[in-house]
Amino acid sequence: MSFESIQEFLLNNIEYSWMIIIFFAFAESFLITGIFISSAILFSICILLYNMGALSVFSIVPLAILGAHLGDLSSFFLGKTIGPQLLSSKILQKRQKTIIKAQKFLDKFGPYTVLFGRFVPAIRALTPFLLGISDVKALRFYIADVIACLLWGTALGFLVIGIGSIFS
Repeated sequence: MSFESIQEFLLNNIEYSWMIIIFFAFAESFLITGIFISSAILFSICILLYNMGALSVFSIVPLAILGAHLGDLSSFFLGKTIGPQLLSSKILQKRQKTIIKAQKFLDKFGPYTVLFGRFVPAIRALTPFLLGISDVKALRFYIADVIACLLWGTALGFLVIGIGSIFS
């Protein structure tokens, strides 16, 4: 799927633009799809919709926050669900010391890791999954992720306005 095909779809189906933002915000945050879907696609879609006048920045930001938060939660609970099986696999059993160090780090700095991970595209989709595997409590992750997504969404809004004005 190329950006041109997404752009063509949006031009022909503007009424679905809100769903596209939620979908791509989710997809770039979720572990399985975040590996393949770049945050640049979401950013480009947001700028396109903003410049077309399809959605205001006050619509784009909450939709992106919602999608990103749902993607993070899904990755976190995926880690909680399949993480113990992964840790007991033969491959990871050989790296037990490294895994224990990583888990201690995540347990201690989990909320800060969520904030940091939300702003680094290379680890954005992986961070919630790893926190799910660790002993970080769901409520602690949830609160940190809400704060991280709100900050990230606000930054996205400023970038959309700033860069969108250059291309309009």
